[in-house]
Amino acid sequence: MALGATGRLFRGSTAAGSRCANFLGGRRRCIAARAAQLDRETPAEVVYAEVATGATAAALAATSPSSSPAGSGMASGAPSAGAQPGGPSPGPEPLKVAELDAQKFRLHPSVAFWQDFSSQINTMWAQTEVSMTAPLQTLVERAVAARVLSDPQSAAYWAYHTARMSFFVSQAAAGVLAHHLSETLPSSLAGLAGLASGGSGSGGSSSSSSSGGEAVKAQETPFSRLSANAGKELGNRTAEAIATFQQDYDNIRDGAYPLPWDMTSPRHRQYNPVNVLGRSAQFIQESVATLRRRVRGQPEPLWLDGGKLYPQYYTNTFHFQTDGWFSAWSANVYEFSTEVLFFGRQDAMQRTSLLPIADFVRDGGAAPSELRLLEVAAGTGRFHTFIKDAYPDMRTVCSDLSPFYLARARNNMRYWRSLRAPGRSLGGVDETGTEFLQTAAEDIAAPDESFDIVVCVYLFHELPEAVRRRAVSEFARVLRPGGLLVLTDSVQLGDRPAWDNTIGLFSNFNEPYYRNYVSCDLGAMCAAAGLTPDTKYLCSATKTLSFRKAVPGEAPATDPAVDN
Repeated sequence: MALGATGRLFRGSTAAGSRCANFLGGRRRCIAARAAQLDRETPAEVVYAEVATGATAAALAATSPSSSPAGSGMASGAPSAGAQPGGPSPGPEPLKVAELDAQKFRLHPSVAFWQDFSSQINTMWAQTEVSMTAPLQTLVERAVAARVLSDPQSAAYWAYHTARMSFFVSQAAAGVLAHHLSETLPSSLAGLAGLASGGSGSGGSSSSSSSGGEAVKAQETPFSRLSANAGKELGNRTAEAIATFQQDYDNIRDGAYPLPWDMTSPRHRQYNPVNVLGRSAQFIQESVATLRRRVRGQPEPLWLDGGKLYPQYYTNTFHFQTDGWFSAWSANVYEFSTEVLFFGRQDAMQRTSLLPIADFVRDGGAAPSELRLLEVAAGTGRFHTFIKDAYPDMRTVCSDLSPFYLARARNNMRYWRSLRAPGRSLGGVDETGTEFLQTAAEDIAAPDESFDIVVCVYLFHELPEAVRRRAVSEFARVLRPGGLLVLTDSVQLGDRPAWDNTIGLFSNFNEPYYRNYVSCDLGAMCAAAGLTPDTKYLCSATKTLSFRKAVPGEAPATDPAVDN
């Protein structure tokens, strides 16, 4: 089915609609029972890592998940997480987040598509007999039906993204191979040295023992697992990528946003072999380091003591990445690493966030130059360049808590202007039309009602629940009446049903708040802050929720809108 940028929006069921009054009371519900259930699971045979972020995708092993904070509330009828055998009969199974979303949001056609999509698990980490033949065949048939090569623009899009995906697949293989060699060669060389010396001598024995104790056995490395499942893994990721790119191109074709600016800029540095080799070398170095930490379960201590400048949660070295958020090295390698993780489809998933912005601009009547947008936790600013390319005259603010990532974001914005708006005076810093703000999401350094649009991408899964609530309140505070909030992050329980039993294992990537996140009712949380749920979108491992801030005097919506 074609996934257009606008138009058809599906309503939740009548029964679900009758329950939507539950969230109007402002209950900040996270489904604690389901989170506790995930904490008790130890699936050593099936591990899902698809929703991971960072260079450590190759590091997930089949280990028991660590405990995590439970949510602060439960859906109606949820049983107690601490119920004992032989006690009172448990109540109904708590509703999954996707079911709660259906009560509050209009559902874009992409929601039904991805809920039914048959890609199931990341086979890099588990033996599986899941067949990818059927989904691949279906996607090929769909691509043929859509006539992807019927016009030059479509052909260029698919040629570019096929090449891009192939490149990042090769980088993923290079990263896990480099780590494998770094773990296995030292002990192998030590063993050869021992043989050469006749297998005797305290020095040779000591060296071999030491190396063997420090190294990870070959069969325990991500590369060895990948080698056993390479065909299935590639089929799985390819199926996800084809569907993601088709959805992205449907949106472009329908006029929601332009073709990717890096694709259409022949002078872009991604086409420079020297630049590509340099970025690849950086990634492989980072991949070896992060995979080594992940396999050993030993995050790197943060080199910087920020005192009270930064909240405690922010000093965690998420994903086992080098320096956390606190170095130029981390900022420079981050974009490349996350694209490797998603085999080159992360940009396309993030561009789903442009759909509600397109609707808001089209329906609001104001010119983009009259609107002001804030991106919270913008990181390196890569997604901000796509916002700016779609709306170059819109006044934007790129915010983050890391000065190193903000510096990288400034570099990206300057580079965008040099290729896409050379000579134009757009205002802001470096005439990019963008300002930069170092601030926390839960304490935004901006006046009340100072933005028309607030965008936040891939932040909430790294926040404690209490901080999420404070951040949502801040979003509502800085939005003008009638303003738009776009919240994009990982899929949650029920969004991709085949992933539900294993999705929480991403917490093993040094993500202590992820289990709580996947069961957190963001719709209810935002409604409690005065933001009305509008539309839900899905794109592979990513979900996007849009909200509106009510205009004084207007009654808040109590039911998802119905298409006529």
